[in-house]
Amino acid sequence: MILVIGEALIDLIENRDQPGAFNAVVGGANANVALALARRGADHAFYARMSRDRFGDIIRKRLDDNGVHYGNSIITNDNSTLAIVSLNEAGSPTYSFYVNGTADWGWTPDELPTNEQLAHMGIKCIQFGCLTMAMEPGNLVIEAWAKQTQGITISHDINIRAALGFDPEHERIRVERVNEFSHIIKASDEDIEWLYQGARNVDDVAKDWAQNALVLITRGADGTSVFRGDERIDVPSRKINVVDTVGAGDTFCANLLGQLQDEGYLGTDLNQIPSDALRNFVYVAGIAASITCERAGCEPPTLEDLAGVLVQGASENIRT
Repeated sequence: MILVIGEALIDLIENRDQPGAFNAVVGGANANVALALARRGADHAFYARMSRDRFGDIIRKRLDDNGVHYGNSIITNDNSTLAIVSLNEAGSPTYSFYVNGTADWGWTPDELPTNEQLAHMGIKCIQFGCLTMAMEPGNLVIEAWAKQTQGITISHDINIRAALGFDPEHERIRVERVNEFSHIIKASDEDIEWLYQGARNVDDVAKDWAQNALVLITRGADGTSVFRGDERIDVPSRKINVVDTVGAGDTFCANLLGQLQDEGYLGTDLNQIPSDALRNFVYVAGIAASITCERAGCEPPTLEDLAGVLVQGASENIRT
């Protein structure tokens, strides 16, 4: 089972057809990962801290409607986190946030499962990242908890939110500290450029991280670069007409982990994955992300949706 832990918040997304108007949509990188796992039918659990307020009700309905398993989440009187999302002409989002004292960041050690409980649940992977690993005090609690787990694949999606005014040096130190005990590290090229402020080349950073982890660098239309030890695999992307990119990276993470779960690789040495198989896992995860980009908001594909696009792509390759 894959355990996703982290934020479930409300995205207030600007209405392109009505400037100044916003639609309330359930978001949060980790909630999106859990939703994408549920849609592909993956064995999963989602741990979140959610408010009893009206926005919290909307969040839980969205999770219920999509079969997300969040039964062990914490329900609190703290307010829901709000993210104000504006889209540029290319469909790429920028964010501003209401985060002070909200539900997502208040984790305490007693709210997290023990190693014995994780084993009883059959957890093979813990997925986290984005604001959950950046916002104090909860991030430090989750970091200490995850670091002491045993026999579990730790998957860290860096997913920087620079709009919150984080200091790049502070964030770089934090990210590198979490990376030290992570087995899978996913970042965009923009994440790394921001963290190192141009002082280091993206590929050089990825190569360093890859000495102890499987590293995936997403590059938008240029595909994904995979680094593992001294190995590098470049995987192309599918050419599409982008509606927006909200939830694309989250969909990528979910569909990569879902495939690794299906093939029994989670909780094992990821170096044993054959290169051809790893390339295919990343390619399929990228296809899933591209489907999300063809839809407004974070609407990840089901396995049926994904299979249809893969079959269509195979047919087009045969014809050409």
